[in-house]
Amino acid sequence: MSKKIVNWGIIGTGKAAHNFAKALAITKHGKLIAIGSRDKEKAKNFAQEFDLFLNFSSYSQLANSSEVDIVYIATPNSCHKENALLCLNSGKNVLIEKPFTTNVQDTKTLIDLAIKNNLFLMEAIWTRFIPAFNKIEQLINSGEIGEIKAFQATLGQSSIINQDSNLFNNSIGGGSLLDLGVYPIFWSQFLFGPPTRVQSNLYSGNTDVDITSSILLNYDQGRQANISSSIVTRFANNGVIYGTKGAIEIHQPLYCPTAVSIIKYKEAGASEKNKKSFLSKILDKVKSFPILQNLYVNYPLLGQYILKNRRKTTIYFPIKGNGLQYMAEEVSNYLINQPIDSKIIPLTVTMSISETIHKAKSELGIN
Repeated sequence: MSKKIVNWGIIGTGKAAHNFAKALAITKHGKLIAIGSRDKEKAKNFAQEFDLFLNFSSYSQLANSSEVDIVYIATPNSCHKENALLCLNSGKNVLIEKPFTTNVQDTKTLIDLAIKNNLFLMEAIWTRFIPAFNKIEQLINSGEIGEIKAFQATLGQSSIINQDSNLFNNSIGGGSLLDLGVYPIFWSQFLFGPPTRVQSNLYSGNTDVDITSSILLNYDQGRQANISSSIVTRFANNGVIYGTKGAIEIHQPLYCPTAVSIIKYKEAGASEKNKKSFLSKILDKVKSFPILQNLYVNYPLLGQYILKNRRKTTIYFPIKGNGLQYMAEEVSNYLINQPIDSKIIPLTVTMSISETIHKAKSELGIN
């Protein structure tokens, strides 16, 4: 692609579409020019809200527009395959809102077609592109916490069961794994690659979807990931990466953390010369006084300075906008330059995530 601006189109006019449109508005190399909806009035209103050049009352019209370079699919989960096929067969690059599809076979079908037609295709797991994720990647690569051995994460939200809602309808692609579990599974995939074994404990209640799930992912050399997701219960919504020298705490929300803590372990078997002096022991005793402990809790920065607690360091990553702009900009830059060091999520990763979800859901007989 020779031009320096990538023209985007969006299929769907719901919440995801609105969020992505807002994100594109603050990118340098992406421009939203078209919206497609099966409802003519919704397409018109969306176009007016975002001052778009084009609005279409059918998805096929958008897919066949010569003005559009890439399409973001923001329709319900069960529609992703159909909408993506339409775009790929029309020669359009595609970014699909997570989950990629609702099953392994559909995932493979889309990947095979994109490769055949030499088109860009990616699952919109925006977590990969936010500043906190980039920092975590740097810390791991630098060996800051040693060799990674384990990962634990939870992601849950409190919702009232409503079988008329897409979230609780299997035929529309509902359930905790597809809605939220995809994020901790992606983190696990990033850390360890494809699991060698998937063990799951899923609960469906009176629905036909997994409303709560607990998954143990096993990898070679004894490494593992223990993750939970729920669409009826709110969890801590954070994660911890455990290494041989320390750990990295991913603050909530796991899908878009704005803070990361590095925890360094004390070295075992310290030599005599490294043992604490008498004065140091007295200082440790003083630090345990309630007044100083309260100082640390209520005024962490000041407390950390006084207590000299350097074992845990927290770094903050404030995000402007809704955070989707990092992904939108990276995709636009990729289409323009195709840089070697791109952070674009490979289709092999998407396939592995889909297979992991499939294996986990097989325990409940839902596929």
